[in-house]
Amino acid sequence: MRFQPKNPDPRWPNEHELYLAWSQGGKSQALHANARAPHRGVRTIMWDHAPDHPGDHFRTRQGFTKALKFAIQRGGGFRIAYAGPRTREEHEWWCEVVWSCLDGRYRTFAYDEEISAIVPGPGKADPNAATLLNEGRKFGLVWHGTAQRSTEIPKTYFEGVRYTWVGVQKTRAAKKRMADQIGVELDRIEQLQPMQFLVDDGGIADPNLVQIKGADTQKGVRWCD
Repeated sequence: MRFQPKNPDPRWPNEHELYLAWSQGGKSQALHANARAPHRGVRTIMWDHAPDHPGDHFRTRQGFTKALKFAIQRGGGFRIAYAGPRTREEHEWWCEVVWSCLDGRYRTFAYDEEISAIVPGPGKADPNAATLLNEGRKFGLVWHGTAQRSTEIPKTYFEGVRYTWVGVQKTRAAKKRMADQIGVELDRIEQLQPMQFLVDDGGIADPNLVQIKGADTQKGVRWCD
């Protein structure tokens, strides 16, 4: 990373979360409904092309970085998203920008949508993404990521989060991997319906079954360039 965050504070807990479900399984709605991901009053930086979350969306690097700089200087909460080219290289650039915005005096939320579209495979995450997951916590980062194809997600993501949300999986291989990942019997994964998730908090208790209500996550989306 060329730039560095400010004011590390090791007292911040790890509250990263990963949402895994096949198309129309409800992963973005689960993020939207999660009380641990406030809609207002917090610093929120998004990789959001669909778009799936309210906020100011930018298609160009210049517009995105200019809006972020202004919002940080102004202070207070904001919701700013980048929706430029959906490539690994562009995602690495976004991760670097998020990293440079972190300040351990504040909570900063990062929404990372559809990461299975831009990851290298089930091995290691790309360097900047790995830095965010592994080191962002002490600078106040709370990362929320969604993905459709769980078998393609690097182990870095699974190991870097506290909460794992497992929804409907398409293939048997994905179902078996998720059952092993959160320590449940395979039939619990096979019985999941759209908008249902087993939520593992990284503890010793069995994952909770959560039913998500549908919501218009695109309400409040604004295109700014």
